[in-house]
Amino acid sequence: MSRPATRRPSLAVLVLPMAVVVAAAALAGFGVIDLWVASVLVPVAAVVAGLGYVRTQRRFVMRRGADVDRLVAGGRWAAHGGTGQPEVPRGVQSFPKREPLDSDVGHTVGEALRTRIDGRDVWTLELGVQRRSGGTFTETGARESGPVILADPYHLVLTRLDRAHGLVEVSAAGIADALRAGVEVGVPDFDRAFRVTTESERTARAWLADGCGADLARQGTEALHGGRLRLDGDALLWWRRGHQELGVVDGVARLVARAAAYAPR
Repeated sequence: MSRPATRRPSLAVLVLPMAVVVAAAALAGFGVIDLWVASVLVPVAAVVAGLGYVRTQRRFVMRRGADVDRLVAGGRWAAHGGTGQPEVPRGVQSFPKREPLDSDVGHTVGEALRTRIDGRDVWTLELGVQRRSGGTFTETGARESGPVILADPYHLVLTRLDRAHGLVEVSAAGIADALRAGVEVGVPDFDRAFRVTTESERTARAWLADGCGADLARQGTEALHGGRLRLDGDALLWWRRGHQELGVVDGVARLVARAAAYAPR
């Protein structure tokens, strides 16, 4: 992209109007201003805050659409799932979803983008993991399920593999990881910088010790962009909690494609 991708707006736009509300209530409480003045300022500030937030969100949606258009116009990416665009293939949505991507309620999939690297389709999408709230208890003690709510979204970049494998996940090693059990694959630079969790040490070593670990070590933990690489079933995916960030999709797509090339055959 020719300029940094548009960042999703935060709630900071509400800080000033809410400060006015708090200040007006405090001043009225101390008798500095009349109560009727505060009763006017509070709803006005609330309306200003709401309008400002809506306007900011609308501006983000418009700029985000422009960012997607620029990616697609560059020829490297194709858009799926939006208005007037091809549907997201079912196979892209049916990858294994383990914790924290699992849900007993369902998922939502936002607009997806597809690129092709070294003959391999790589997808980026935003996955919404739906959950139920805690619910309530009736007078008889029976539990009633709460409404479906949408938990924090996850940004995913994934590709499909020719065969299924056991679960292997790679993340940047932290200070606390020195005290946790992890798998060492025999590549010293990789073992120092990354942490591996797996259901199959054999699969982990077959994937990481034979080239992929050394390749990741050369790229450094920064290549993960705060996310994790997961080999699971016939999918290799990168995931990170939060909304889809277009500014990292090119680099992460290359990371996923390179890691997939080392998957055990």
